[in-house]
Amino acid sequence: MNLLRIALPKGRLQNETLAVFAAAGYDIPTESDLGTRRLVFVRDGVEWIFVKDADVPVYVEHGAADLGVAGFDQILEQECSAYQTVEFSFGRCRMMLIARPGAVLSKVATKYPRIARQYLEARQLRAEVVALAGSVELAAVLDLTSHVIDLVETGETVRVHQLEIQDLVAEISPRLIVGRHAYRADGKRIREMISRIGDVVLSRKDGEGTQVAQAEILRSAQDDGR
Repeated sequence: MNLLRIALPKGRLQNETLAVFAAAGYDIPTESDLGTRRLVFVRDGVEWIFVKDADVPVYVEHGAADLGVAGFDQILEQECSAYQTVEFSFGRCRMMLIARPGAVLSKVATKYPRIARQYLEARQLRAEVVALAGSVELAAVLDLTSHVIDLVETGETVRVHQLEIQDLVAEISPRLIVGRHAYRADGKRIREMISRIGDVVLSRKDGEGTQVAQAEILRSAQDDGR
């Protein structure tokens, strides 16, 4: 039997993601494992790979991983067509349009140029999109751009820099994604993982987490196979 390969994000979501898999009964890499430089671990039929959060949708989309946990921001930015099967209740935030008070829209700085362009086009707004790798709010503070599009959790960074939130771009949450080919090839084991992870999320959700209906995933997979 082939290993199920799952791509997990390194960084802030890693520990909470692993905790969900552990609660679902999966044998996850240990803390000592994760303290090494290794990025691939095999445990009880599952191959765990750890990559940058932005790369998770790429690995799943191109079949290098069967499943993954990715933020909705990265799914949108990468235009990932993988099935989104379980939405997690941790790591939630909002992608917002932010600006200096009174600024006229002319340039938008962001780590998400594709999402920014789609946002502007959908609202028939004209602005240059400036792609940055970090400290996006600083672009508005230093007049590099009039606006920024970035993730907001508490809003403290926005307040500290005396900026203002002008619009909601998207609600963001981590999601368990499944490659379309992987689902067709190994649907039984993948459905079991979706069910086990979904049960944990639903038991912890407190009204927040949701599980995508399995019937919808099945219909989509069947449609792809026609």
